[in-house]
Amino acid sequence: MIKKGENYVYGSTAEKIKYDVYEENKVLKEKKKHRTNNRAKLRTVCAILIVFAACFTIIYRYAAITELNYKVVKQNKIYESIKDENTRLRVEISKETDLNKIRAVAESKLGMQRPDKYQIVYMNVAKNDYTEAASAEPKGKKTENNILAGVWEKLDRFTSLLY
Repeated sequence: MIKKGENYVYGSTAEKIKYDVYEENKVLKEKKKHRTNNRAKLRTVCAILIVFAACFTIIYRYAAITELNYKVVKQNKIYESIKDENTRLRVEISKETDLNKIRAVAESKLGMQRPDKYQIVYMNVAKNDYTEAASAEPKGKKTENNILAGVWEKLDRFTSLLY
């Protein structure tokens, strides 16, 4: 550390240099100039590389977006063709499900005929075709909906007793 008014560097016996060595000596001056020029060139090259990398990244992103757009267009064309095929098949199915045409095919190709009166038998079928829906919540676990449903049910019973 150099203190003001002193002629030496604090903590050593080295005297403070009163002149710039690089200004006096031509060889050192040229080396310093060459070194600063090299640093400036290196900074310029690094800046150009950074700009090139940024531009390359932007171009790559646009290329990736364009490629994805091509894929989307291709998939949309496939989707439209499948949708058209589906529509065509629906029309074909609706033409084929004409009851008169079905009756004609059954009578001609399969040799079927309408049953006579004595061939028809009527049966009573019990209506035990029902569906049980499983509860999404385990039994015994009280949730807000179960509590509200229970309160609502009790309120219904109470009001039915009053009327």
